Order: sequence, then structure tokens, then C-alpha cells
Amino acid sequence: MFLLDAKRLTRGMARLRYWLIMAMRMLAIGTLIFAIARPLASGWIGLSVGGQPDTTILLLDRSASMEQQDVQTGQSKRSTGLRKLTELIELLGGNQRVVLIENTQNRAQIIDSAESLIELADTTATATSADLPGMLQTALDYVVASESGRTDIWVCSDLRENDWSADDGRWASIRAGFERLEGIRFYLLSYPDTVSDNVAVWVSNVRRREIGTATELVLDVQLNRESNSNHQLSIPLEFVINGARSVLNIEMNGSEHSLQGHTIALDESTPSGWGRVELPTDANPQDNVCNFVFAEPPEHRTLIVSDDRRTAELLRLAVVSPADQTLSYSASVLTSDRTDEIDWEAPSLILWQAALPDGVVAQQLQNFVGSGRPIVFFPTKQGGTAELFGATWGAWQRGAGKQSVPVVAWRGDSDLLRHTHNGAPLPVGKLRTYQYCAIEGGGGVLARLDGGQPLLTRSTNESGPVYFCTTLPQADFSSLAQDGVVFYVMIHRALAVGALTQGKARQITTGTPAAHVLAGWKSLSDTGASALLSERPFQAGAFQRAEQWVALNRPQVEDRVGTLNDNSLERLFSGLNYRKVEDHVGDSTALASEIWRAFLLAMAVALLTEAGLCLPESKRPVREAAR
Repeated sequence: MFLLDAKRLTRGMARLRYWLIMAMRMLAIGTLIFAIARPLASGWIGLSVGGQPDTTILLLDRSASMEQQDVQTGQSKRSTGLRKLTELIELLGGNQRVVLIENTQNRAQIIDSAESLIELADTTATATSADLPGMLQTALDYVVASESGRTDIWVCSDLRENDWSADDGRWASIRAGFERLEGIRFYLLSYPDTVSDNVAVWVSNVRRREIGTATELVLDVQLNRESNSNHQLSIPLEFVINGARSVLNIEMNGSEHSLQGHTIALDESTPSGWGRVELPTDANPQDNVCNFVFAEPPEHRTLIVSDDRRTAELLRLAVVSPADQTLSYSASVLTSDRTDEIDWEAPSLILWQAALPDGVVAQQLQNFVGSGRPIVFFPTKQGGTAELFGATWGAWQRGAGKQSVPVVAWRGDSDLLRHTHNGAPLPVGKLRTYQYCAIEGGGGVLARLDGGQPLLTRSTNESGPVYFCTTLPQADFSSLAQDGVVFYVMIHRALAVGALTQGKARQITTGTPAAHVLAGWKSLSDTGASALLSERPFQAGAFQRAEQWVALNRPQVEDRVGTLNDNSLERLFSGLNYRKVEDHVGDSTALASEIWRAFLLAMAVALLTEAGLCLPESKRPVREAAR
């Protein structure tokens, strides 16, 4: 009995030993394969095993808001993300192709080595905004044209709403294009954090005026803080005019502070010049300075193109009613069959209430917008099917019965319908709309009617502002003309934007076509003088050529704090292989680290265990059982 029990025990232990030996051998082979594959581990992207991508595309947001810095390290969102992506590419190694797409040029450029990324001028700080849908479209076009195979697309951004344009119609086609491709993975390296006490400064309505024998400069100054805190900030606001400095101490409570009509005495022999308003150093140096120039103001001229005399007269009355008694206003009216008579250099603003043109006239309108001057389109009573600036008029709609359709939402933080300088909203919600024209495209919605149809949109595809108003100022269409305030303010705000691009003193936004002509101009500011000529259109500054003066500033939308939430991102990347990697400014943790050494160690342990199990088995248990 003892012998039989011992034999059964020995046979069971042997079977178990054989299974353990097999398991150790399989574990050793498996860990060897993993080690050869050079797996990466990270708390954000988990385990990535095998097969490096054939192509890595970096979409780098170089907008002004990406220059928010960590006080201790001095690193910005842009530099932190760029360093980590460089380290990741170097870690992956291999023969992968590296392609850079950044927001100023929005073109795909192949990078020779990851080390050169940090040294490139195309990855340095700028005072621009970003167009993420446009950058993703460029990435899609590159992948399709180059047949790049398995591709990782890394997007480095701070998720500012104005840069992502979540309501832009291009997102649908971008998603559809990537869904048709295989082997595409998206990684969003995001830096959504804001700094509560970071303050941005903006200057507007700069004008030189003479009162009696006195000459003075008048300007509006707007301060915006990134938080809604009521904590009081004492800010020494510095004014520099033609090199002369003065300081005004400001006590700022809340998120906004305005100086309206601030005056600075000028020598009567100073007909023109330049200046800037500066804030003390804080988390983001890109929004601490706003440049301005001044000269004798140009005439505010408006061109109205309309085949409807009634509408044309209402538009003319709105633009010739002076918003500033010190300025001169004029308007000319032409029908759509007389467009060959247009002097395209003269108008500050075009109000177009005719069928959308094509051919030469459409190209001339695009050139007009490219100069920074705005166009406001109104629908015709007959509608139309032509497309221009990404928009097409549809059919006319009415409210139920004879009821008006209310405005349920509008953007009061910026653009034509923004709040007044004292923070009071425009009475947009009181407008009554009886008929409106459906529109396809048109860009971002500035005002929306009940039911979802837009009342006012702004195209995001062009360098200059293009607006589409879906109703007319006639009484049987809307109360725009009767109520007056909203209509008058939005038209004159558009007119003021266009006038700034004309005359001897011009305000230009960085990155626009108009900014690219400044290469041969004299730089009047330190930042403009230190920038490379190729980077000058993307850096803020003041410039002069003969009697012409230009102030170059970041887009004002860069001062907005709103960021996309996770739900919005999930909607934008719906159906795509997408992962979000949330990081922080100045964080030194790598995006990924190699763990192949750990697998080699595991293989060695498995082999040693297997060798121990293969030693000759002792006979002692059987002999003792026999006794």
C-alpha cells in the first residue's frame, strides 16, 4: 500500500514538474519576443507593443496662448510638448518618417531628425492663432498623397475653442476621410490648464484728435484676466508713445477692466506715430503687449451692392449715420450688373445683397477679404445656389403662422455682437425675425435662431472677416432696422475693422496675407526687430515705411479662455482611433519609457527556474516510503 501510494505521489509530482518546465520555457520565449519588440510603457498611453509606425505626423499649435509658462522652469506649453514629442520620436527610433505641420504655414514638411525639431524656426513661439481643422485636413491630404501606411498623428495643443472651431463644417469631411484609411492613430497631447492671474491687454479705437489748440491721442484699453476671481490686482500699465514712457496704476477686480477714451497729450507737431501698452511680466508674455499706430483717420467708405432699392437705402442710412463725429463717412450703391465699376481699393466695407458671384468678381471679393477688410452678405429675396466663402444660400423660411422667430443664443464675448466696453450686452434677444434664409456653411455661428438656424455667421476659412446675415432689415423680414441698435452697432463695428486696414496707420493681425508684406519695412519695436524675416509676419510689432505705419498684433480671439471639454473632443474624433494625453506645463515626465530590460530580466528568471526543475529527481521519498 505504501509503495502504491508513493508511486502515485511520484507520478503526480512529475506531471506537475513537467507542466512547470513547459510553462517556464514558454515564458522565456514570450519575454524574449517582447524584449525584441521594444515595448513602451506609460501611465497615459498604456502598453504599446511591436511595430513602430511608418510615419509620425506632429501637429504643433504655436498660437499665442501656447506660450503660457511655468514660473519655476520657464518652460511654456509649446516648449514642454515639443520636448516630450522629440524624446518620444528619438525613443522609437527606427526608420520612421517624421512630418511637421505647424499652424503658421499649415504645410507638411519632412524633418531630417527629431533633434532638429527644437532648433527649427518653425517650432518657435508666435503671436498667432491656430486652425486645427485646417491642420488636420493638411495631415489627411499628406497621408493620402504619400500612402504613408501605418501613421501616428500627434496633436500638441491647449484646446482653446477658437483654435479648434468645433462647429466648423469641415470636421465631418475630415472624420470621413480618416475613417476610410487604415492604420491611423491619433494622440492628443493637451495642455488645458490656465493661470488665474494671467492678464491680457488689448488696445482699440486709437485716434488722434485736435480740440482747439490741444492735440491728444485717444484710445480704449481692455484688460482680461483668465479667472473670474474677485481678488484685486494692482497693475502698473505702461504706455509707450514714440519712445516716451508713462505709467498708469490700475486696480483690477474681476475678470475684465476697461479704460474707455483714455487720452494722452501729444505735441501738435506729431501728426503720426506708434506706441504700445505693456503689462508687467506674468505667465504669458505674448499677451502682455499690444501695439498701435496713429495718423490722420481715413474716410470710412462703404460699398453697397444690391438690386433691391429699399434694402440698399436702409443699409446706406445705417453706414452714413456717424458713430464718431470726428470721422467722415460715405457710401456708394451699385447694382450687381455694374460690378465692373467698382474701385476695389476704396471701400473699407462691402455690404453685398445680391446673388453670390463667381468668376472674376468672386476672386476680387476674395482679394478684398485677403486685405483684412470685411464683407457682410445679405440674402436676396429669390435665394440662390451659388457658393462663395464656403456658404450657399438656401430657401426662405418663416415662423409658425405670423409669429416671429426669437434669437436664442449669440456670442457676446467677441466679434460684431460683443458686449459694450462697460460690459452691457447688446439687445440681440429683443430682435424679431419673421423671415430668414437657410444657409449651408458660412462658418461659425455668432447668433442662432430658435430651431437651430443661424441669424449671423462668420466664415473661418479666410484671412479677413466674412459675415452672412440670414435676414433683411426690412420690416416684413425682421426688426433690424426698426430696433436699430444691434443692426447699427454690428455694421459700424465691421466698418471700423475695415477702416483700420486703410489710411496711413493700419492695424494688422499676425499671420494674415497683409502681414507678409512687412519684410522690407523698418521695425520700430524690439520684438519685431529681433524676429527672423521669415517669422516677422507671425510676431507682434510696429513697422514703418515712408509715411505708412503698421501695428501687428496677435488675433484678439487668443485672449479667450474657453477650452474644449472631453465630450466635445469625443464628438470631433468620433469613429477614429483616438487617445487623449493630458499634460502640464513644465512636467518632466516622459510620454513613454522602454521596458524591454524588464522582459529580459523576466526571461532570465524563467530560464533559471526551468533549469532548477530539470535537475535529477531524488529517490529519497520512495526509499523512505518503502521502509
